[in-house]
Amino acid sequence: MLVTIDTLRADHVGCYGSASASTPTLDGLARRGARFELAISPAPLTLPSHATLFTALDPPEHGVRANGAFRLDDDVATLAERFGGAGFATAAFVSAFVLDRRFGLARGFDAYDDTLGVQEEDIGVESRRAGETVDAALAWLDSAPERFFLWLHLYDPHAPYEPPEPHLSRQLGRPYDGEIAYADAELGRLLAAVDSRFPDGRTLVVVTSDHGESLGEHGEPTHAFGVYDATQRVPLIVAGPGVPSGRAVRELVRLADVAPTLLALAELPALESGSGASLLPLLAGTQEPLPRVAWVETLATQLDLGWSPLLGVRTAAHKYVRAPRPELYELASDPGETRNLAPEQPERVAELDALVEARAAGQKALPNLAVDGETAERLRALGYLGGPEPALGGQPLGVVGGLDPKDEIGKLEQLREVMTLAKQRRGREALERFGELGPLGFELEVLRGEVALYANEPEVARSSVERARRLDARRPSALVLEGRIEERADRLERAEASFREALRLDPEAGAAWVGLGRIAEARGDTEAARAHYEQARTLRSIVPEALWRLAALEIESGAEEAARALLAQVSQSSARSPDAAARLARAERTAGRIDLARLRINGSLRDYPHAHELHEVAAELRADETPK
Repeated sequence: MLVTIDTLRADHVGCYGSASASTPTLDGLARRGARFELAISPAPLTLPSHATLFTALDPPEHGVRANGAFRLDDDVATLAERFGGAGFATAAFVSAFVLDRRFGLARGFDAYDDTLGVQEEDIGVESRRAGETVDAALAWLDSAPERFFLWLHLYDPHAPYEPPEPHLSRQLGRPYDGEIAYADAELGRLLAAVDSRFPDGRTLVVVTSDHGESLGEHGEPTHAFGVYDATQRVPLIVAGPGVPSGRAVRELVRLADVAPTLLALAELPALESGSGASLLPLLAGTQEPLPRVAWVETLATQLDLGWSPLLGVRTAAHKYVRAPRPELYELASDPGETRNLAPEQPERVAELDALVEARAAGQKALPNLAVDGETAERLRALGYLGGPEPALGGQPLGVVGGLDPKDEIGKLEQLREVMTLAKQRRGREALERFGELGPLGFELEVLRGEVALYANEPEVARSSVERARRLDARRPSALVLEGRIEERADRLERAEASFREALRLDPEAGAAWVGLGRIAEARGDTEAARAHYEQARTLRSIVPEALWRLAALEIESGAEEAARALLAQVSQSSARSPDAAARLARAERTAGRIDLARLRINGSLRDYPHAHELHEVAAELRADETPK
């Protein structure tokens, strides 16, 4: 079993020294197995780090440099393929969209469960709770053979930190730690089931993380935009047959070493190539410390914000980061990486930069999500495919230069404020703050366009679409936004074309299916609208808009019980969102239930007083009260 707990910072686990942690499952595994004190992740991003775990290659080698725009190539051998080829039953259960099968990690698994269910109406990554993922894994284990390879991914420690009870109360004031406690408890539930089903104690368990969390250090609230140890040092615990009990390995190791170690413990052939090496000699205590070098990088700084990427190496003694202004830290005396020694030690900078150059030279960073030939031609005709080498901040992707992230990091707080304003539907204020952020990457351009629609600035939204499609033509969200802009202007044929192009790129784009449903409703074709909303319900990740729009149609047709059943699947916060409240209130009004319509609008207005669509419906309801 390989378990990855997303965003799990090593020093927030009990066996790694946290006095306030509630991690009895992880601590128990460490007592009966081995704990690696200094395990380093190659990137503060989920997909690249997991690609490293499964290939023993670092991001410049396997080519997956960021979330969303990259896919692991089919010719790169994976850990799951090796286990499957040896006759193991293989299954994966993941908890976030960033690990969806389209990104290439499903290869080699007999079962790859990336079904996420109904999502929240909020800005964030589509995901599911640990309990749901563990339930799915337990169902598979009920009939699993004795020789199996199972990968479990739990997403909960990722922001926003909203642990369920009792973990929220037990970690009062520390919601991040509460999420860790919840994930630990769910892992404990799974391990208990495994021990019950296979009581011989021959199950090998490896637990690690893709990256940690900054928690405000170096000016970064979460992760993705720095490569300091707060995000790059992760737990790595191995327990089971062949692993000595209670061993603490202090030498530097890498996530790239995990696959070779698992294969060696299972007595299977190694992967043909890779940066990683088996850790069995370290576990056995038979190997002298080696001068291992861990690769670290982030391209999210460039892709998301237009700043320079960061490329670096981590040794047992030093961290070096190639940046517009290079960084060098001596970790024994400065574990918090607060004193940059690069200006004082040019010889060491040159020595370590040569290691970076050796790894980075000739490795182009090219988004490679597959687009079929016909779709590519259609996208080119629409202006959605540009040159083969994207440039952001004036630099080719992956090449250091331009704005230095450590100088710009304060803008993350501005971005957080922008996202809060956007969530509150304070579109004009959010749009003004966007102007202070400078160059934007793909996701932020799309967000800027959405904010512009909230502010009733369709031309500004259109300019965001143009910039987003130049940055990345392979993701459907710019096309979905374009469809919404055309829909708002009542150009329904153009809107429909944009939504359909989005679905050609990704048939799982729920927002595009829902967009087609709205267009059908605008044309008076209720049955077609139902069909599109029902299609959206079949997807692995379900946008709640499909459910509450279906509920509105049921209310209007008099099927109140069916409407209630649909709304029961939607969270209260989703049902109170401005779009949902406005549509449902209009349905209640059509059904003659004016009081219920008024309750919906007033309830949503308390949370979203700036949402113009709520004020429009409120005016319609007031007009109903005016004597004719």
